[in-house]
Amino acid sequence: MAAKPSTYKRLMVHTLTTNFREAVTIETAEMCHPKKGEVCIKNKYVGINASDVNMTKGRYFTSGKPPFGVGFEAVGEIVEIGEDVDNFKVGQSVTYMNSYMNTYAEYVCVLAAEVIPVPEINPGYLTLLVSGLTAAIGLDKAARISAGDSVLITAAAGGTGHIAVQWAKAADCHVIGTCSTEEKEKVLKDLGCDRVINYKKEDLAEVLAKEYPKGVDVIWETIGGKVFEDCFKNLALRGRLLVIGGISAYKDEDRESVQKRDLSALPEQLLFKSASVVGFMLLHFGECFASYFKYMSETLEAGKIKVVLDNGEKSTGNEFFGMEGIIRGVEHLHSGKNVGKVYARIY
Repeated sequence: MAAKPSTYKRLMVHTLTTNFREAVTIETAEMCHPKKGEVCIKNKYVGINASDVNMTKGRYFTSGKPPFGVGFEAVGEIVEIGEDVDNFKVGQSVTYMNSYMNTYAEYVCVLAAEVIPVPEINPGYLTLLVSGLTAAIGLDKAARISAGDSVLITAAAGGTGHIAVQWAKAADCHVIGTCSTEEKEKVLKDLGCDRVINYKKEDLAEVLAKEYPKGVDVIWETIGGKVFEDCFKNLALRGRLLVIGGISAYKDEDRESVQKRDLSALPEQLLFKSASVVGFMLLHFGECFASYFKYMSETLEAGKIKVVLDNGEKSTGNEFFGMEGIIRGVEHLHSGKNVGKVYARIY
């Protein structure tokens, strides 16, 4: 193995804005070394997530005081081990979600407790971290899906959505998926979606009202705004609407400028349907991570779950590579043109 260099590149947030390119700076820093209980990882692939722009705005997981790092997850190789770490070795392939939220870097020092060994350095494992765990744990623990439920997945061809579709299908649910292009329609049909709604060609509210007159049992909502309203109106008796995010407003610089909605009727609407609206934040379910990741990785390795990956080559003509590639990847995800999990290669 080659010796570690004396410096490495990383992305650091210096300006609080949802414009990722304007928020971050590519810096050259002195090489990091693991502290007690940590390992140093040379990142090979990093996963890109919609909430990256919430981090750069200072909304999520930060003090809101620049400069700070950004990025949730990566796959790579251990290159140095700190004190009191005896369950890993140099050269080992690993994946991780980093509580320091600074994975957009060539090298990262991470708590060994957050590192998961994997058989090989494969970007597919990225799909099972933030995206996969959100899909599986959210549907099981918060939405409480069961066989026979009708389940609507919004943004179903995205990094999280395409795993949620497969998870609900594996639970013997009837799965409805929304998307915006014919290419995404095909992906969702190939993944087993029972009904695909291309909202560029069909009206979501009209389709739900006509084809699901008794409502939908479980709704996985990631968009917000009018989509949330249309979904809520079509929730079944004892239905569960799971709020995963609200990507339609992520790029708004001023949340106060977003149109306020009258929620005064919400308690009565929930009461007369015995329905619920449930928020889900993955970090609140940390006790589930190890068992769910183990199950999903075994399922992936057995070929029983498909991961759809987007590294920019097919959609933009160029691979997302290096620090600039991460920036391009975030912009690509927020363009709505991505299909599956967006990631960038570092080395």
